[in-house]
Amino acid sequence: MKNILVIEDDRKMRDGLVEILTDEGYRVESAGNGQLGLDRIRKKDFEVVLTDLIMPVMGGMEVLREIKRIKPKTCVIVITAYGTIENSVEAMKVGASDYITKPFKIDEVQTKIRKVLAEAELEKCPQILDSDVIKAISNPIRKNTVKLLDKAGKLKFTEIKKNLKIDDATKLSFHLRILKSYNVIEQDSEKIYMLTPAGKKLMESLKRIEEVA
Repeated sequence: MKNILVIEDDRKMRDGLVEILTDEGYRVESAGNGQLGLDRIRKKDFEVVLTDLIMPVMGGMEVLREIKRIKPKTCVIVITAYGTIENSVEAMKVGASDYITKPFKIDEVQTKIRKVLAEAELEKCPQILDSDVIKAISNPIRKNTVKLLDKAGKLKFTEIKKNLKIDDATKLSFHLRILKSYNVIEQDSEKIYMLTPAGKKLMESLKRIEEVA
């Protein structure tokens, strides 16, 4: 049974997350601010930590950085308000595994938890331990984008959106920025997307992993 910690200053939201995750079969603890959350993390190992980005006493970014310093293998999912995508991008660069936007749906929370736990198991595989950009494909949209560009070579934003059947342009834009931040994809002078040399190398590693699986 996996241990999960919820760090959220909004009591109603915190209790709701605890209930959702407990019903899923996880051992769940909670903390009302970042400092209390870190105190728990120092004393106990958690597979996943969900932390709000905007909190009193200690903000979520500071919490994230400290978690990655003292317990680097802990998966962190940040909770952010709608419209603050830039904060989420920054959190991913610091080491967050994923993000949830308020107001969130129950099935979204459940899916994100299962996904990051699955990613953590993948990272234990020797074949991918030496990859600095493995998290770039931790999300299905990003993985499918890399596969699509590997097959097609070059595509426009609208072509990627159409091929992946994504209705939300903002969501796709976010994931493309993540891939760019990891130097997996790039754009030419006409804003057409393609894999970088690092992206091509990552795709080769992904194919090997999938062959083993």
